[in-house]
Amino acid sequence: MFNMIKHVAGSIRKQDLFKRGERVLVAVSGGADSVALLCALHELAPLLEISLAVAHLNHCIRGKDSDADAEFVRKLAKRLNISFTGKRINVPEMAKRTGLSMEMAAREARYSFFLETARRLKAGVIATAHTANDQAETVLLKLARGAGMRGLAGIPREIFHSGIRVVRPLLDVSRKEIERFLKDRKQIWRQDHTNLDPAYLRNRVRHEVLPFLEKKLNPDIRQALIRTADILLKEDEWLDELTGKILKECVMNSDRTLTVSHLLRQPVAARRRVLRQWLSLVGILPELIDYDVVVRVEALLDSKKGTGKTEIADKWIIKRRYDRLIAGRGRGGPARNFRYVVKIPGKTLLAGGQLKIETSLQCGMVKDKLVQVGQLPARASLDFSAAGKKKLIVRSWQMGDRMKPFGMNGSKKLQDIFIDAKVPVEQRATIPVFECGGEIVWIPGYRVASGWEVKDPLAPLLQIRVKQAVK
Repeated sequence: MFNMIKHVAGSIRKQDLFKRGERVLVAVSGGADSVALLCALHELAPLLEISLAVAHLNHCIRGKDSDADAEFVRKLAKRLNISFTGKRINVPEMAKRTGLSMEMAAREARYSFFLETARRLKAGVIATAHTANDQAETVLLKLARGAGMRGLAGIPREIFHSGIRVVRPLLDVSRKEIERFLKDRKQIWRQDHTNLDPAYLRNRVRHEVLPFLEKKLNPDIRQALIRTADILLKEDEWLDELTGKILKECVMNSDRTLTVSHLLRQPVAARRRVLRQWLSLVGILPELIDYDVVVRVEALLDSKKGTGKTEIADKWIIKRRYDRLIAGRGRGGPARNFRYVVKIPGKTLLAGGQLKIETSLQCGMVKDKLVQVGQLPARASLDFSAAGKKKLIVRSWQMGDRMKPFGMNGSKKLQDIFIDAKVPVEQRATIPVFECGGEIVWIPGYRVASGWEVKDPLAPLLQIRVKQAVK
């Protein structure tokens, strides 16, 4: 007989979804899936050595029913003695204002709220209740829209969203197993009647298309779709690794521009995967990089003049400048700001998981040859005794930034450092700037700041390594 608790615990350990001592923010709507996720994690928390917090967003789509959902989740969290954070966002009004579909507006509102709450509560991970049924539906929807291998791999078990991990512990558990688990524990849940509304495409797939395919094509169609997603996910991971090697040959680390002549030597399939990875590397959100975007950027490679440009998602502009592709923000679209507290010791991920910062406190000075500002990978050793109890921050460059480079008199604008190093304007906002106590202490590929230089190589030092986290 299926034991959901044992099964979920095994999946969590196998996939290494949670770290010991980590705080987990559980996204709970009040429906069966999210209630089961919360109850399962509550039972497993002592074994996994994690702490929980609950987040619920009232979308204001269903009037009093939405309010009742919020109250139900609040009371459930209280009964389980778990902290609760709730918020109301009028999604219908948001959809009307932004022009987004109701589903997309709700998703945007949810993730914005979850990320904001996770940061405030210092939760290292967000857990959502996507199930095996959601996986099957997603694969079918992607197939109908003409997705490639990555899209057909379905919902990933783990992703990074604005530097925070989002995990799906129930991704291989069916809805029937979830409802059986809740009934065995006499745990009620809320019914969302909009899940029956055929106006929503996913509902039509769930209640009309899949049942039809089960009856007319394959009674085990859901499992077949899930198996397909798993096969394609593993193959996609392997191809990503190969693509990463090609990308390293094509990308110029100094400014992350792409060398066209190197790329044109690759087969079309490899070329498109490299473009997708590169667009993500320079800072474009992965969910914005669809087939149309890749094809439009690929068309620049065929320019006989060696020049051209195309505007893609979120006001990004990709330019062809002879043998180089350059990514930058368009007019009216300032560079996306980022700011993270660096884990010491530990790992910090930026740019949707594409940039990795590793830190440790240990003896031994590391000194890279300074070739180019912004060059990756880059390493530095700092005398961290100067920090005291202040946090180390990594952020994007801002106009007016100055630092006091070690070995030089006075301070210097980062803008002047970039100009002297011939860093293209489009790339400056992507270079991580390390700050402590309001003082810039290091930028990759450049010297450390005065006062942070190593004074005693035998003393414990802060070791920083920044690299592209390309698979």
